[in-house]
Amino acid sequence: MRCTWTVLLASLLALQVSAFSLPASPGRRVGMVSSVARQAVAMADVLERPPEVKLAPQEPKGDEMNARGKKYKLLLFNDSVNKREFVARVLVATIPEVSEAKAYTIMQQAHTQGFAVCGVWVYELAEAYCDGLTSQGLTAAVTEESDE
Repeated sequence: MRCTWTVLLASLLALQVSAFSLPASPGRRVGMVSSVARQAVAMADVLERPPEVKLAPQEPKGDEMNARGKKYKLLLFNDSVNKREFVARVLVATIPEVSEAKAYTIMQQAHTQGFAVCGVWVYELAEAYCDGLTSQGLTAAVTEESDE
């Protein structure tokens, strides 16, 4: 396809040059046509060259490689409205990593101490689990985990 475009452009430009120029000598016309042909080849390269795509670096530079993503705790608070069995069932249904035994432990801790940590995740996941718990009528919140 490139050869076709190159030949077509070269012949069109050569016709234009020969039609509109009055050369002083026959040798000059050949020089003009060859320079026009070179320009046509260069233009064909530009037209057919795919655009450069810049990719992201394969490995992060510097401290970005060692940086850890922030983690967030999902807190469950005690309330006097919901029964303890219901709280445990909602925990099992909402958070996939929580077994029935773990849900019972979390529920008991929230009941006796006022709140319990359900788990630690990245923000989006902790927020999704919090939304699931609050949509069932439980009181829950997401807070940043401290490195203490």
